[in-house]
Amino acid sequence: MDLGQQPPRRWSDTLAGMIWLPRLIDKVRAFQAGTLGTYAYPSALDQSFMRRFHFTPAFIEPLVRETPSDDAIGAAVREHLRLTDEEIEQRCAIFQEKYRFALAVLDRDDGYVRGLGYPIPRFLQAPLWRWYQHWSAQKASATSI
Repeated sequence: MDLGQQPPRRWSDTLAGMIWLPRLIDKVRAFQAGTLGTYAYPSALDQSFMRRFHFTPAFIEPLVRETPSDDAIGAAVREHLRLTDEEIEQRCAIFQEKYRFALAVLDRDDGYVRGLGYPIPRFLQAPLWRWYQHWSAQKASATSI
């Protein structure tokens, strides 16, 4: 997937009962292919999602690389989690509520919903984005978030 040409799937798309997981898979695939474009992986929201479900880039990256289908990835994640449907639903609801503003901005920025994206003047977006990517890369490692 080339995220320079199209956005990752919407945060609200689900796989194996989880929001964000399809978007995370798209970002991991783009990261592995070197086609992230202006997206960050693992972003702060990616990291929060993974913490909420107790897995790391060291778990998801080889899984995405070695597993051809989204359904198989979803099944492997569910097996790893060992959570009930209700627990997964609850954690997703908490994630959605906690980041509702950021998710609304993502919807607009990715073009899923009409309206303004990031409420930052255009001339500040590039330097702030570079800082965020640098910070995110330093914060993340292959084994912990």
